[in-house]
Amino acid sequence: IGGCQTDGRYLKLKYLLDLERLQRRWAEESFHVRSPGSAADVAIHVAGESGISWSCSGSESLQHFCDFPDIADISIKQASREGSPVENRIVTLTKTDNRVLEVEFPTLREARSFVALIDGYYRLTADAHHYFCKEVAPPRLLEDMENQCHGPISSEFAVNKLKLAGSCPGLYLLRRSPQDFNSYLLTVCAEVRPGPGALAPRGIAQGPALGAAGTPSGRDYKRCLIRRDEDGNFWLSGVARRFCSLRELLGTYGRCGLQAEGARMRLAACCPPLPK
Repeated sequence: IGGCQTDGRYLKLKYLLDLERLQRRWAEESFHVRSPGSAADVAIHVAGESGISWSCSGSESLQHFCDFPDIADISIKQASREGSPVENRIVTLTKTDNRVLEVEFPTLREARSFVALIDGYYRLTADAHHYFCKEVAPPRLLEDMENQCHGPISSEFAVNKLKLAGSCPGLYLLRRSPQDFNSYLLTVCAEVRPGPGALAPRGIAQGPALGAAGTPSGRDYKRCLIRRDEDGNFWLSGVARRFCSLRELLGTYGRCGLQAEGARMRLAACCPPLPK
């Protein structure tokens, strides 16, 4: 290996591929549950490549239920015996075609563990900004949804989002930094006023004004860095004033305006992440 002309990333990838070849079901998790209202033992299998399947206890035959994007709803409710509540929890999975899979877990902790796993796979495969059960949703996801914040998308992707939303001056998009998850990036659509040197000579038709980044119709896209300290306070990079929340920061600069990359801007409207 010392003589190989490869980097660490290649070796890690080869290790994962070899591991998958040796153990095909290494990425599958199984939950031993019961069918509600009966003593029949059932195993629920969850795998990234095949979705959700189930089998009777002791059987190797799997019955496929659905892939993650086909899930419409998940609910957890307390089970009861002879009219009295018990520790067991019933989890109901509903597909987009209204088919239902209902299983009973011995404890609330195990039920939430199962739902959290399904929730995570759904965000990976279908919608990164969705959760089925608030009790198991990641705190970072709830925080981002409250602040209308996108994930760590690239600058190009952010600009395309703003263009699709109309590119009105003051339209902005908040996203997490791809390099540092404790920092945020604010991409703002600004109006560019062409200087006197941009005027076309007399008798020559003048095309649309171009911004500094070559954007038509007098639009340019400015970027601001927002940092968060250990106490949870937020501030614009290069500005001393701290805010206790992102909403307070955005609200203040929405009223007062801000300066970024040599341009005076206002924050008029947010371009939030939209559910799929």
